[in-house]
Formats: sequence, C-alpha cells, structure tokens
Amino acid sequence: MGSIRILLAIAVVFAHSYGFVFVGGRLAVQLFYIISGFLISFILTEAKTYSSISAFYKNRLLRLFPAYFLVALGTLAMLYIATYFTISQGGFFSTYSAIDTNGKISLILSNIFIFGQDWIMFTGVKDGVFQFVSDFRNSEVLVHQGLIVPQAWTLGVELSFYLVAPFILLNKRLIITFFIISLAVRGILIYQGLGFQDPWTYRFFPAELSLFLLGTISHQFWLPFLKRKKWITEGKAKLITFVVFSYCLLYFLLPFRLVNTLLIIAIFTTSLPYMFEFQKKYSFDRWVGELSYPIYISHMAVIMPVFYLWKRLFGETIDNNSLPRAILVVIITIMVSVVINKLLERYINKIRNKIRKS
Repeated sequence: MGSIRILLAIAVVFAHSYGFVFVGGRLAVQLFYIISGFLISFILTEAKTYSSISAFYKNRLLRLFPAYFLVALGTLAMLYIATYFTISQGGFFSTYSAIDTNGKISLILSNIFIFGQDWIMFTGVKDGVFQFVSDFRNSEVLVHQGLIVPQAWTLGVELSFYLVAPFILLNKRLIITFFIISLAVRGILIYQGLGFQDPWTYRFFPAELSLFLLGTISHQFWLPFLKRKKWITEGKAKLITFVVFSYCLLYFLLPFRLVNTLLIIAIFTTSLPYMFEFQKKYSFDRWVGELSYPIYISHMAVIMPVFYLWKRLFGETIDNNSLPRAILVVIITIMVSVVINKLLERYINKIRNKIRKS
C-alpha cells in the first residue's frame, strides 16, 4: 500500500508541474480518500489504538498539522521574499487587499486551522462581496489564491471525515446509510449538471464521503469475508499489489477514461485488504508510504522556486509543460519530504505513541 500511496502523491506533483501522468491529480486524491477510509476503520475498530475519541483526534491532528505548519511558514517566507524583490506580482498578498473583511477572516482562519480550506473553493467575490459561488473561477477575485498551501484544501476534506468517523464507523448500519446518502448527493449533483464540474467533482465533502466509506466497507465487510475464505496469502498480496501498482502507473495511457475510472475505483476497493497485508509484511513499503503525505504537502513550495530558477536559466526556450522540469520538481520534493519526515518523526511520533498508550 505504501508504494501505491507514494505513486499517487507523485501523480499529484506531476499534475501541478507538468500534466496528466499516472492516475492524474483528481483521481489520485479520490483514491487517497478510499485508503484513508480503510486505515481509519482499521484504527478505530480492529486495532483499537485509542482509548478515547479525544485521543484519536489528538493523534490525527499531530499527524497532519506539524508538517503543514512547517511547509506553510516556509511558503509564507518565500512569498514575502518574492514580493519584496518583485520576483512576483504578489498574487497571494493582493488577494487579501482585494476582498472584504469576511473574506479575510475566512482565509486567515482556514490557513491556521486547515478546516474550511475545502469550502474556500466554493467562494468568490461578486459586486465586491465575499460569498458562496458554484464556480470559484467565476469571481472578481480568485479567493483560493489566498491559501498559503493551495493543495491543503484536501486536508479540510480529510479532517471532516476524521470528525465524523468515530460516530459512523463503529456502526455498520450507519456506514451503509451514510454511503447511500452520499451516493444520492453525488447523483443529485450529476442530475443538476454540477457533478462533473469543478469544484463539485472532488472537493464537496458530502459527495466524497462515499469514497471514504468505500474504504471502510472494504475493511469491515470485504476483509472479514476474505479471511473466512482464507483467500489472503502473502503470494496473493504481492501479486495484487503489483497489479494495482501497474494499473495506476499506466492508467494515463489507457483509453475509455470514464470506464477505467470506475474500474480502478472498484479494483482499488477490493484490493485494499491485499495491499494492506503487503504493507504489514514489508517495512520498506511502510516507510515509503510515510513519505506520501510530506510529498503531497510540500510539492507546491518546491514548484515555486524551481519554476522561477528554470525560467531564469532557460527563459522561454523550454516549453511550459517541460517534462525535465517536472522530474526535477519530483526529485527535489522527495528529498525535501525525507528531510521533513526526519525532522518531525523523532519528536512527533514520541508524542503520538504516548497518546496511544495513555
């Protein structure tokens, strides 16, 4: 599972620095939602890692916030330097001067607490007033440019799931009920013509909840069935993990995109128990998986200086969608992620372990 998680993270990096590679950015995020549903279900119902709901929340926050704040502070410093030396036109800072007080407060709070960053993608400015809009691009000001770590809106979705998980995942009837409701929400959005339009495609938590719950269903319904049949073996875990990894690797080369999207979600959901078994057997796979979050949260901070230096070195002689430049971004992002992991792992994991044991 860890090797697949890092492949998904790199797919997002390519999406922001080059274009559609592997499964692309949007599908990678949605597959992460499914993985999250499986892992959180395992933590809450099988491993029973935490003695209380508050301990679960504390641990999840410690998993996300330290790396986020580290990257956010570094990004803010780079934005200030870029604006001070007129390297950029100060799009981030100009956003705050162009919106009203409600907009400023919403951006500041969401940048600090992460909660609500996904909802920022449903806001805009019309007639000078900050308000909810159906398309964030149809706005006098692109409000989302005021997010310090632009891709962290997905953490807002993730935190929403963490918030409700302890109250849903312990009851199988609730899991199925909310899964059906979430699918119904998605169906209504599609019927109204919004379901295939950004931001409603993968940023709207009530519709995306079904993906988290797919992972939960895989853990609480499919995994016990496989165990009863004794169909999970080390050999099958290796084979299925390799097949899913290969499918994700080659997905962007395949035709019939919509059919393959539905197929990969189905295959991913049914393969999670095998991929999880593979991760338990191989420590390297677990370690690689731990890098997926630092890669995801830091890559935009890497893209900014790399793009600037690349333009200074090569000017306009290199195409804007330069593959060598994107590969350089990926390499540096992985290196930065290893450093972030090393800086935080020793201290944060000690605290998380104390919370687990308390």
